[in-house]
Amino acid sequence: MNNKHIVLILTLLITLFSCKKKNDDSLLGLDVQPENDLLGVTITDTVSFFMNTVKVDKVTSYNDQYKYLGSTLDPVFGRTDASIYTNFSIANNLTNVSFGDNPTLDSAEIVIKWLYDLSGDDAIGNTNTPLTFDVYILNEKVNPTSGTSGIYNNTSTTLAKSNIPLCHLTAKYVIRNGYYCLVLPLDYNFGQYLIQTTANLVNNATFIGANKGLYITTQNSNLNSPTEGAIRRLDLDDDLSGINVYYHNGSSLSSKGQKFQFTFRGTDAARFNNINHNYSAGANPNLYDQLTGDTKKGEQNVYLNSFGGTRTRITIPYLKNFTDSQTVSISRAELIIKVDRSFEDSKYGYPSTLALIADSMGTGREELVYDQLESSDFIKYNGTYDSTNKQYVFNIARQVEKIMTNKITNYGFYLVNAQPNRAYTIRRDNRLKRVVFGGTANTAYKPVFKITYIKFPHDK
Repeated sequence: MNNKHIVLILTLLITLFSCKKKNDDSLLGLDVQPENDLLGVTITDTVSFFMNTVKVDKVTSYNDQYKYLGSTLDPVFGRTDASIYTNFSIANNLTNVSFGDNPTLDSAEIVIKWLYDLSGDDAIGNTNTPLTFDVYILNEKVNPTSGTSGIYNNTSTTLAKSNIPLCHLTAKYVIRNGYYCLVLPLDYNFGQYLIQTTANLVNNATFIGANKGLYITTQNSNLNSPTEGAIRRLDLDDDLSGINVYYHNGSSLSSKGQKFQFTFRGTDAARFNNINHNYSAGANPNLYDQLTGDTKKGEQNVYLNSFGGTRTRITIPYLKNFTDSQTVSISRAELIIKVDRSFEDSKYGYPSTLALIADSMGTGREELVYDQLESSDFIKYNGTYDSTNKQYVFNIARQVEKIMTNKITNYGFYLVNAQPNRAYTIRRDNRLKRVVFGGTANTAYKPVFKITYIKFPHDK
């Protein structure tokens, strides 16, 4: 055999053995399986499951700088009002603050910076709608129960407040120092009290004890048609945000134009959102019926509202049937849920991520699935919005395999408007956008539960 023949044979062998099923393996997600197991791969997307929308009454509001304010009349989810409870304190923890021997107020105002963002994560609704803003004095302290969390943003969590507002104004946001801000003039007597009551200005502990905080709301806004109103994300820690008092000392003209800021930030800051979802005010009838007990309506559509107001209950009852007569190894277990584009509205957008979590012991409480807990599998777990296919995909292979092998009990799942990252899944109070999905009987946007597995007739 000459050299030319040897080269030709080697070339053919290299070509033959390099043509493995690389593309097929990538498509099926079988990169973790031994190659000699690939021949027994089975894929099924006919697994039966059920979905319906569930109302959520309590969501923890965290004590951080970003809070939401406004009202919307969503054509799908009805009316939502986002209000703010916040205290305020002496900036920089100054002590023994003095405004002069005879301070006289010129004016007082609240300024809060809107986190304007071209990506659309800063607001939902029609931001051109004027809203009616009311500011009330609180009669009890804004006091988080533990660290940065613990206060619920639901209709039953309210703090006592005055009956007469410090401000009642229908307005839009304005430019202040080059940024969009909410600017609300405050009652003159309130501002005068702040600068003249020297006993309260000794330190912040004394000041907050005397001035317990404010309630800022747009709940009295008249929204007359769907898509009216907006809810914005505000930054209470920004240097622009706070209560400004403008004053002069006595009758001295030279002292006019002085300014002092009381702040919403600092070590003493305490603030949370109060969110009120009113599904009887213009919500889609299918959604309303599900929230009042008609779970069968979930076959057409299911709904995830902003601020954790709803979640989707998912039950997959027949998973154990896969192991009745055989042993199986799960490669992928994908829930593919499709956005119903007939509800598409650019004013509200879609959440960038969602989370699929487990029902804990059938109690309605939530727990992470094993695919979230395994850091090596987290990317496969997914939960990111696919803007090309208008869908979200979740891979819960570890969870499903543990159910099939009797290591855990199948109590069902919840689809929630939250980050899939296990460190942040618990948080719902910062989820501004919402989404509507096709249900299991929706022919145009039907969800799929697809399992990729290998069958072993006998135990290995």
